[in-house]
Amino acid sequence: MAFREIVDQDHAILLLREALRLGRISHAYLFVGPEGVGKKAVAISFAQALNCLNADGFDACGSCPSCKKIAGGSHPDVRVTAPQGESLKIDQIRALRQEAMYPPFEGRWKVYILEDAEKMTAEAANSLLKVLEEPPERVVWILLATSTVSLLPTIVSRCQMVRFTLLPTALIKRALVERFNLPEAQARFLAALAAGRIGQAITWALTKEALAERETMLDFLSRVESMDALERLLAAEELGKQKEKLSDLLDIAYLWYRDLLVWSQARDEDLLFNLDKKETIAKIAPSFSPRELQRRIVLIEEAKEALRRNANPRLVLETLLLRMMSPEEAIRPG
Repeated sequence: MAFREIVDQDHAILLLREALRLGRISHAYLFVGPEGVGKKAVAISFAQALNCLNADGFDACGSCPSCKKIAGGSHPDVRVTAPQGESLKIDQIRALRQEAMYPPFEGRWKVYILEDAEKMTAEAANSLLKVLEEPPERVVWILLATSTVSLLPTIVSRCQMVRFTLLPTALIKRALVERFNLPEAQARFLAALAAGRIGQAITWALTKEALAERETMLDFLSRVESMDALERLLAAEELGKQKEKLSDLLDIAYLWYRDLLVWSQARDEDLLFNLDKKETIAKIAPSFSPRELQRRIVLIEEAKEALRRNANPRLVLETLLLRMMSPEEAIRPG
């Protein structure tokens, strides 16, 4: 993927293009920003531009043998290294350091991309620091991280920082429609759910995972209305087992109640994120008072914040589902 194909991240790409234009390539870069905003895609594009056989000085062609190999993960001079289990380990860094001592095999530059660099063990970080202090020629290290907090300050100081930001929902929606031929209604929902993370939105678009999870979650939200307290506790225990998906599931619930509230107050389909569910929203919205919908939205926000503080998922869900049992809550049509 060439720079021109990256959605947004103009500031980050401008810095890298300027380095290419001037021929001032740093030995190490630190790409910092939220997950799913395109850090890895830009790193691959930069590796292509450094080794492209038809480069114009600003970008890769994307179609030469070198670009294709890098995109396919088979170029001998470009390595992408991810954590083994929970962390990037010293053996992984040592192996890359050893390889970096030799000149490029096929391309002009060797490029080593470290995913989740903040997950390096202390030993791995110190090993990497040694090669950053005495960098070999024609070698570029690109560290991808969500934050610099867990990185050694000495590593941060030896890298050129490149910051990445969350993308506007409208840009993500347009990319999903134009590049992946997704129906606009579905693209709108996925873009909203992705919350600025285009990589996550693309993954969902290709696998339809988020759309399937939405159906499951909306069915759950419908069934929970007729559950008593004990049934809600059991449901919380079951839902809590999906720990890795829990944040996204709560986001689905948040967007759903938000759309119900918007429809009850404005009846404007242009404001809906779940546009393809417009008829269902129009049918269900009158069953809730605006005050109750606002209350549920707040409860979900509180649950998400509790999860961010590493609270027990089952207890968070128990609290959420029990607090949703309110005397003010409207009775759902069967």
